[in-house]
Amino acid sequence: MEVRKIIVTDLITSGNLFTEEGYDLGQSADNLADLKSQVIMGYLEEHYPEVEICADIAIQKEARGIRPLEVLAYSAEGEVIPAASDALRELLSARIAEAIADNTWAVKAS
Repeated sequence: MEVRKIIVTDLITSGNLFTEEGYDLGQSADNLADLKSQVIMGYLEEHYPEVEICADIAIQKEARGIRPLEVLAYSAEGEVIPAASDALRELLSARIAEAIADNTWAVKAS
């Protein structure tokens, strides 16, 4: 089944970003959202150039549980393709983990 649309959603909870004090949570969360968006859109635009893509990364301040990346790949008929969705979620999650591992997105508070 051919993928015609991909929707990616993620949630960054700034209260969960760091275990120690001294970081600008708001700016760090913004930077992290930008980096995740670049990774997601860069990969999808390169590998799925003819597919409609929607990526939304929300930022929440309260510290809550971690919500994993959600990816839904749809067919031309509007049906979710579970295998493609799962494969893309795993691939994008791994790429994001690699891109954010060095914490260059983190901003120390002044």
